[in-house]
Amino acid sequence: MSLSTLLVVNSPGPAQRLLIVDDEELLAKVMERTLRSRGYESDIALTAAEARRRFEANDYALALLDVRLPDESGYGLLEELRSRRPDTAVVMISGVEDPELGKAALEHGAYAYMVKPVGATQLYLTVVNSLTRRNLEIEHRANLRRLEAMLDERAEQMHRAVELQVGMLPASPLKADGFELAAHFTAAKEISGDFYDWYRQDDGQLVFTLGDVMGKGLPAALMMATARAALRGSAGIPQLDAAIKRASAVMAAALEVNHAYVTVFHAAFQPASGDLHYVDAGHGHARLLRGVTGQEPLPLRSAPIGIFPNSLFPVGTVTLNPGDTLVVFSDGLLDLRPDLATKDVQLPYEARRAGTAQELVDILAHGSKNRELFDDITVLALRRL
Repeated sequence: MSLSTLLVVNSPGPAQRLLIVDDEELLAKVMERTLRSRGYESDIALTAAEARRRFEANDYALALLDVRLPDESGYGLLEELRSRRPDTAVVMISGVEDPELGKAALEHGAYAYMVKPVGATQLYLTVVNSLTRRNLEIEHRANLRRLEAMLDERAEQMHRAVELQVGMLPASPLKADGFELAAHFTAAKEISGDFYDWYRQDDGQLVFTLGDVMGKGLPAALMMATARAALRGSAGIPQLDAAIKRASAVMAAALEVNHAYVTVFHAAFQPASGDLHYVDAGHGHARLLRGVTGQEPLPLRSAPIGIFPNSLFPVGTVTLNPGDTLVVFSDGLLDLRPDLATKDVQLPYEARRAGTAQELVDILAHGSKNRELFDDITVLALRRL
């Protein structure tokens, strides 16, 4: 019968043990002595059944496996080993020089295919090369597992960050005495540098903000949280310009470290009178809709927060009459609607005739959920009822 050797070792190092599977006991012992003289200890199995028992009792690093065994084909045992013991290297040995057999062996996962008679040097080099390849593959699989674990951990952390960021945004819409405030938000990546915020003060005044941090991803998201917290921290300051100046000072160090800036539209609205005071710090995307047909820009602007250390933030004032709507959006919306880059262009007809503020922002941002975005999209609308 043919000569075969199974060499199997599961842990790299000089103590790797081999299994020789061949029904010709004399040839198997010659191979065992040859390998022992070069530092490799081997066991011998004369049948596939005996080889299985050996594998149950021991971990082998490499197997020299005969193609023809008395109880079954060596190819069947090869497939079983590749499936159940992927860390075991297998070298097939045959007494027939047949290229098709060699091709089949490699296709079924064998590391090498040798034809008898096998010389001592050829045997030794094949074992060394197969064990080296095996150890590299084990290391590669271990690295892949570590990488997958790191990716899973990052994905979990990112998922929590997304939940945290979304949880920071107030629920939309807000309907109260004489007004409706609504927002639409779509992040270009998992987390965003855009944000919106609003809250009522004790005197009934509504304070709201739309901000856009330069950049994307985690750094922008961290700056977004800083900007939101700084603006919230200035809530007790009645003058908007002083409030923005205070928030700017709080953000200054973080913005400088990250070489970033923030554009902000920050406003205070009196529902009873319709008076709205605002600061546009480099934002520029605000429109005041007068009823269904009229539209006015809000021209008063200043530099973004973080550009100049001593920036002034002038306060503009407008009055919203019943039926008027203030619309503010981040520049990511221009990817969806490039025409809005021109401030004189009217908002789309269906948006101007929207029945509610929420319907209006959803119309403007329509399609943002179904396409790849280059920038975050945030749209905010305040309608006086």
